[in-house]
Amino acid sequence: MTWLIGLISFAAGLLAGAVLYKQLKSDEAKVRMLEEQLENVERDFESYKDNVHSHFNNTATLLNSLTDSYREVYRHMAAGAQALCPEYISEQLSHSAKAQESLTRDTFTEEAGDTILPPRDYADKSGPDQKGHLSEDYGLEKIRD
Repeated sequence: MTWLIGLISFAAGLLAGAVLYKQLKSDEAKVRMLEEQLENVERDFESYKDNVHSHFNNTATLLNSLTDSYREVYRHMAAGAQALCPEYISEQLSHSAKAQESLTRDTFTEEAGDTILPPRDYADKSGPDQKGHLSEDYGLEKIRD
């Protein structure tokens, strides 16, 4: 009789263990765990994107500030040079200032009737029969048999 009680207790423990194992290690538990991990990764990624966006906004602001500071220092030096230096140095600075000013404008506009064209990376042909510099056989002579 004691062996029957032991056998029934063993079966009940085995059944309870199987039920607990099924609850704790079931596919649903794995799915819940994976969903939580996915939410954590998504939260971390959004935080990372916000940090990158903030970093580049701050960098752009600092670069603009640096550019403005450089411009102010240049104006201060130019004004001091014009007041304190001989005339030939002042003229060089004014030419340099005009060059810098032209860099900030659109260089393809007309000024005083002159059109400013961009530089070309090829040479114009002198006639329609001349081969262009970008031709495959430019500068090569045919060998006659």
